Amino acid sequence: MFSILEAVPFSIFLAYIRSIDTSVPANWKGPFLAAGLAAAMVMGILVYRKKTMNRIFLGMNLYLATGALAFLTGMWWVNNMYDTLQASGVLLWVIGVGIATTLASPAGFLGVASPDKRKARTYSVYFLAASVCAFLISLGFRGTILFSEIIPFMGLFMVQAALKARLSPEK
Repeated sequence: MFSILEAVPFSIFLAYIRSIDTSVPANWKGPFLAAGLAAAMVMGILVYRKKTMNRIFLGMNLYLATGALAFLTGMWWVNNMYDTLQASGVLLWVIGVGIATTLASPAGFLGVASPDKRKARTYSVYFLAASVCAFLISLGFRGTILFSEIIPFMGLFMVQAALKARLSPEK
């Protein structure tokens, strides 16, 4: 149930932006505020319940929450940067989460508690490298939905699933 909950804020964001004229910068306020509020609530629930968050969704939700915060506080440079980076901006947050969790979390970037800490760290580094590749592909193809949004994120979720499967203890 919690893994589905993590996807709700970004789903709200995507549905909302399909209903607005995205060429008008002020129109982005609604999607960011709605999705940012949902992201803050989801992250709060998961922290309260002490659930390990999916690191990709955590990056996405931090992106949405900071976008909403930027609108609320008038930090237009953040929203301008997000506009320039497009989907690549989300992947920068995923990379940031990857660096932080690889260095500071026993579950690493993959979010898997493993008895083999060295292997967990190694796979976290692999996943971080995949995230950087996804970012570079997304950045290089900005403006094209297939190559800037769909393929980098699908690839990242696939790499995450494969590495998690290899790292998870046998049942």
